[in-house]
Amino acid sequence: MRKIIFSSTTVVLFFLALLIPFVVQAQSAVCWESADCGLNHQPVQFSSYNIDSTLLPLNVSKTTYSKYYTLNFPGLITAIHDRLMLSDSSGNMSFINGDTFLEAGFPAIAKKNVTLRDIKYKEKFDSLFACFHYQDDIDNSHHTAIGRLQITKKTADNTSRWIVLYDTNHKDIQPDNCVLDVTDAKVYFIIGSLKEGQAERPYAQDKENSLGKSFALDLGTGKTKLLATGHRMSLSILSRKNGQVWFTENGERGGDKLSFLESGQNYGWPVNISGTKYFRFSKSTKHRKEESSPFTEAVYSWLPSIAPSSLIELNDFHPEWDGDLLMGSLKAQSLYRIRLVNNHIQSIEQIHIGQRIRGMQQMGKTIWLTTDEGALVTVNVDERRLNSNTALPDIPGGSSLGLCVNCHSFSHPDVTSAFGPPLSGIFGRNIAMHNFSYFSESLKKKIGIWDEASLTSFLLDPQAFAPGTTMKIGVKLSIEEVSKIVGALKNMK
Repeated sequence: MRKIIFSSTTVVLFFLALLIPFVVQAQSAVCWESADCGLNHQPVQFSSYNIDSTLLPLNVSKTTYSKYYTLNFPGLITAIHDRLMLSDSSGNMSFINGDTFLEAGFPAIAKKNVTLRDIKYKEKFDSLFACFHYQDDIDNSHHTAIGRLQITKKTADNTSRWIVLYDTNHKDIQPDNCVLDVTDAKVYFIIGSLKEGQAERPYAQDKENSLGKSFALDLGTGKTKLLATGHRMSLSILSRKNGQVWFTENGERGGDKLSFLESGQNYGWPVNISGTKYFRFSKSTKHRKEESSPFTEAVYSWLPSIAPSSLIELNDFHPEWDGDLLMGSLKAQSLYRIRLVNNHIQSIEQIHIGQRIRGMQQMGKTIWLTTDEGALVTVNVDERRLNSNTALPDIPGGSSLGLCVNCHSFSHPDVTSAFGPPLSGIFGRNIAMHNFSYFSESLKKKIGIWDEASLTSFLLDPQAFAPGTTMKIGVKLSIEEVSKIVGALKNMK
């Protein structure tokens, strides 16, 4: 358990920021006056545990904030001058240093009903870039815009303003999302659209409509170029070191995508999709399997959906991972480490975190995650365990668990896999009551807990203990060997 630290000035500024309208409109008061929410009323909860990926042992730490942040957590994340900055969709931005939140003090975007969708800081320009939606003051039309804020010593005073670099009018259609990334010369962005539009002229297929399109904004000339059509809902776009621009896309009932942008391409939505329509088995009303197609297929599609979110390219994190893509997910509550070779996916490794991952930022040797559950998560390499070069737990009797490592993890009890439930915390746990999905029916019917007697009986003869169990040891264990394993499992917290 760690406590959040605030100076009195910080607390006052923070809650004043919550009360000051982001746009020139009255806003309802937040709940900081109640003892049930507000950063000054509820301490944070802190936990840490180990997760073993294939190549690296990892330390994972979670800091969970108050009820207010659980409901309004600032999921947008970037780094400015080596300082981590978070923002919510209303544009309330805070720097975080350890457990200390500091109001960023940046000016608000001077538009009505602003919804901030993505932010990126670019060191070359010393500027913060934002993709946001807003409504026009006069006719209430819906817009998507790209803004830039120069970061200076006077950023927080009245002389600094957001400059709009791009603006598109959606008229009476409310846009669903936009994401951006910034290179040394351009801003790449995608305006997402869950809405299909008319069957004969879908929004994402209509080049006269900016919904469902990707663009490149030249920071030298200020001109914006249409890159591609047929996008649905993208939660991340990434400009890689090699100059390629990759993006994720959320499908309907399956069909989540990972792909790279090519100028002039059509990525299919809503005519050609990888999954199926919600509540249906059909892919689309128009799509037919043909040898030649005007649509660009994804590099990889997930079935069923995992809801991909943030995407980064790892750089100077660890040689075993450097150059790989790291992608977050909402539905699968996992990280996915993706290795690419010549634009093809060589391998994908799922690393279960256990919360809906929204934002991601690498700072040095640490990967920071924001989650929808109101947590800030850090991921680091466990150098001590890596140097010991053993995946067995560093506990008394840990060396006896070699037979278990092929199917089970020794990670946090909330972390599971497709092969077997984690062994951490198994002693004293109800039999077959973990969130593991593949317990046999016979084991589900067992009543009781895993204690010394039940574990011993199970390991000596799994089929006698639970006929039909999927547990296969492969060798006949002696009572001495079982006793050592059970002793080690007692120490698995």
